[in-house]
Amino acid sequence: MLRRSEKAEIIEGLQDRFGRQKVSIFTDFRGINVGRISAFRRELKKSGAEFRVAKKTFLKRALDALGIGLDPEELDGEIGVVFGYEDQIAPAKTAAKFAKENDTFKVLRGILDGKVIEGKAVLALAKLPSREQLLGQVASVLQAPIRNLAVVLQANIRNLAVVLGEVISNKKQ
Repeated sequence: MLRRSEKAEIIEGLQDRFGRQKVSIFTDFRGINVGRISAFRRELKKSGAEFRVAKKTFLKRALDALGIGLDPEELDGEIGVVFGYEDQIAPAKTAAKFAKENDTFKVLRGILDGKVIEGKAVLALAKLPSREQLLGQVASVLQAPIRNLAVVLQANIRNLAVVLGEVISNKKQ
């Protein structure tokens, strides 16, 4: 049995994690062995995320203290939480990939920007391109008008050079 002070420390640790997270993903990890969970944790660590297991009552108290309207008691199974601190999409991609590889692992719900989202929305989030890819797409869209203007201006100069070349060749004949 845990003492009251130990329980309070666990709840404070969860509150801190929920306060720092950019995305939290609630999962059911029932039936997954320790080796696979350890591999999952290592993969999450690469993307600046972590996987924590806690009792539903501890999770409920931490979420209630932060004013997040999610009741872990309503979730089925053994609950593990993925905390993403750096990126919103990378932990979702890792969890979705792990769920595909392990039939008993399920993505139940998530918290994104302080709002509770369903498991389907978390999986949809996992299908989005990474932050770097999205920034590259935005840069490409912003660069397109300038590139097109440069091509048009070069075309006029090129056409002028062609016409002058034709005039010179006609005068020589």
